[in-house]
Amino acid sequence: MRGLMQNKRKRAAAVALTAAAVQLLVPMPAFAERSPEFARTAEEWARLRDNVLEYDEIEDLITEYNVTVQNNYADWKKTYAGKSASDLTQDAWSKINSSYAEDSVAGDMQAKMGEIEMQRTIDEAGDGTTMRWENEKTEKLLAAEAQSAMNTYYQLQDQIASAQRSRQLTEAMLGITQRQQGAGMTTYAEVLTAQQSLQNMDAQIIDLQNQMESTRQKLIVMLGWTQNGLPEIQPMPELDLNRIAAMNPQTDAEKACENDYTLKIDQRKLDNSYTESGKAMHTANISNDRQQIAVALNAAYQAVLQAKSAYDQAILDLDIANHSHATAQARQSVGMGTAMETLQAETAAVNAQSAKDIAGLKLFQAMETYDWIVKGVRS
Repeated sequence: MRGLMQNKRKRAAAVALTAAAVQLLVPMPAFAERSPEFARTAEEWARLRDNVLEYDEIEDLITEYNVTVQNNYADWKKTYAGKSASDLTQDAWSKINSSYAEDSVAGDMQAKMGEIEMQRTIDEAGDGTTMRWENEKTEKLLAAEAQSAMNTYYQLQDQIASAQRSRQLTEAMLGITQRQQGAGMTTYAEVLTAQQSLQNMDAQIIDLQNQMESTRQKLIVMLGWTQNGLPEIQPMPELDLNRIAAMNPQTDAEKACENDYTLKIDQRKLDNSYTESGKAMHTANISNDRQQIAVALNAAYQAVLQAKSAYDQAILDLDIANHSHATAQARQSVGMGTAMETLQAETAAVNAQSAKDIAGLKLFQAMETYDWIVKGVRS
């Protein structure tokens, strides 16, 4: 089964050889899954191990294949699992005190100083549970980061489509300018300006393509593929505007406080506190956590509303651009408009469509950020 996993897992060895014959060898995965085989059904494993990346499996891919998550889990299991704060602190002080074993006087002094310091350290340190929560928080933050990266990947794809369409218009304008210059209707300087505009468009497209590929590689490596992997990246989920109506920062704040990892960790540390100063410190931290959760949730909600407003405007702009394009086509068909005017209107419509799609992706990301806060994860 393990051999089958390595062949089916989301690494594109066979796919890469088919899709790009020049690529003779694709590195195989360096890491296996974190969870044992019985942790998921055969269908769930098959979905995670195929060479298709879907948005809604990102969290599970992070859990199973992200290197940071795997290392954190291994370290926790080896060092922190089942240990109290005093256990962990005692482990650390045992190593320090062992250096004083041969000197009884120094050892006694160190022991007294160590006991006092240990009390303060217990107040500040976590235990096996808080370290597990820290790791879970890191895991969720990585999942949120990967989701954002996939969103950015598609935003860049839309930007490239828009830039390529604008390039066609710029190239057509260059052709007109060159013909006008040949007929003595414009200057050579204007031709050079048009050529520079086209070169600028080419540079912009290359930059966007580089950003898109960099984002793609970052995303797939986070999810366990090799850098040369070629997974099939599925489209983003459909935008569900009903999610906004379900948002309420006032009522959601209570749920966010229940789930917030930082707040849970600080509460646990308060429960473990040994000194009054430690209790006071963690009590203050808890109060600050609650305030910050409310602030973050309200800010995220306002970002959703702003993104929704931008999305609505983008829809209106697209309607106007499509209407202008249809009008230009109709005018050209009866000899009242030029091909250039139609091309300009078509380019505007394509760009408006890209802008609308990007606005939708930004709104989707804003809603995801809000939901992550409710689920207890703040960046």
